[in-house]
Amino acid sequence: MKNPKFSGRLAIILMMITVVLAAVPARAQSALKVAIVNSQKAFDQSLEGKKAVAILQEREEALKAELKKMDEEIKALQQKLAGQTLTLNPEARARLQQEIDRKAADRQKYEQENSRNFEQFKNQLIKRIREEMLAVIDELVKERGYELVFDLSTSGLIHYKPELDITDEVIKRYDASKSGKK
Repeated sequence: MKNPKFSGRLAIILMMITVVLAAVPARAQSALKVAIVNSQKAFDQSLEGKKAVAILQEREEALKAELKKMDEEIKALQQKLAGQTLTLNPEARARLQQEIDRKAADRQKYEQENSRNFEQFKNQLIKRIREEMLAVIDELVKERGYELVFDLSTSGLIHYKPELDITDEVIKRYDASKSGKK
């Protein structure tokens, strides 16, 4: 059996909720100003982003070149050891093997240290550019009154109106801020 008091209270509560919801202007939801930024595109196409990529590639290539040089030195010593195994006395073979081991350890240490330094440098560089771009986006938010700005490269948006995309404006303003022009 239904409780008539409970049904009456439920009806009153539902009516109150309906009145409250009706009082919320429908316009408030449709007036929400939204923008989209593709941060990856902004990074890739900005002058600073292009410079950063070039610097990172240059450093990575220098690291690879040094590692290749070290590998060639180790390989030459290994070939020397293999070619002269029968003619070298045991002490000379042991010294050559120690030199190979030392160079291999030095190479490994060099790679680890420089890879770690490279990652730190890369992260700092990207962080600096990201913070500078966020400042440009903040300016646009204040100027245009955006209430929400989505990052297309991380948001998982499936569809949006192209006119909401402010990426090109962000790139233009960011490049101008770096060159001293506005």
